[in-house]
Amino acid sequence: MASILKLPDIWRVIRELDLASIRRDAEGRFRLVILSEKDADAEAVVSLLSGGPAHPWLEVRAPSDLATGREEDGMTITAVLAITDQPALTPAGDTAIQRLARAGVPVVTVVHGSGRPVDAVARAGETMRTVVPALDDAALAPIAAALVGAVPLSLRLALARQLPPLRDAVFDLLIDETAKANATYAFTTAVAEAVPILDVPLNLADILVLTKNQLLMGYKIALGAGKSGRARDVIGEVVGVVGGGFLFRQAARQLVGLIPVAGLIPKVAIAYTGTWAIGRAVVVWATQGRRVSPATLRRLSRDAAGRGRAFARGLLSARSSRSASAK
Repeated sequence: MASILKLPDIWRVIRELDLASIRRDAEGRFRLVILSEKDADAEAVVSLLSGGPAHPWLEVRAPSDLATGREEDGMTITAVLAITDQPALTPAGDTAIQRLARAGVPVVTVVHGSGRPVDAVARAGETMRTVVPALDDAALAPIAAALVGAVPLSLRLALARQLPPLRDAVFDLLIDETAKANATYAFTTAVAEAVPILDVPLNLADILVLTKNQLLMGYKIALGAGKSGRARDVIGEVVGVVGGGFLFRQAARQLVGLIPVAGLIPKVAIAYTGTWAIGRAVVVWATQGRRVSPATLRRLSRDAAGRGRAFARGLLSARSSRSASAK
């Protein structure tokens, strides 16, 4: 199996991608505006997002400032968090949000002091809306999830790198998206592998593609957590953290797909769970500075196994539904 998957071969594929672009995204600047009628509310959110002294890239503004502000605001503001204690925004707040929305600026409205699900429904001009009982520590997770889900992909790593309290939300989304992407890729090729002549070549290609995606995910997590250094060195550290042996075993298990059709669900589930476990292990190293043990890696894989199988069955069910409707 070592002849199938060699790290130098993987590196040749990885370095063809624009790793410099990924680093530029992670090290890029942003202008995140906290929009609020009340200074105390804005300061509470700035404190939550900064996790310490106020980050200089977080800018507190009143709605009236942006309702009739400079035209260039729409081009320089990266995203807006609108903070309110009322479901309906003030006229100035609504005007500011509509103006920013027309300029393509993502706007996330946070309604605090509400527990009504209807208040979480996004209104015109809002990219996303969330409700929290109060602007305290418990509000960080829903605010972070809404903000990270609303901003462009290219901004997520910069948010994580500069604002540590947002890292959990960024990494959770990155790991889930990569695990699902790998599982979907494995599903697509597994269907093609039902044709015997295509079977072995596609399985070997799977190994390279899935492992490449996992290492790129690890590289992004490392950058988002503030790691520096040459891309090759950082990716080498990721391999060291996960353990080359785990990567090789994970790749070898993909060959379960050599069992036509019967191996489809296990193969897709393996692609999901292996990717998820690797992502969680890299997060522990990148954010806490410690490496997980092989036993912990196996436990992480088991923890994700149910979700992996459920996702695989969902893909199979969707394919069956499409096939039935096409008849």
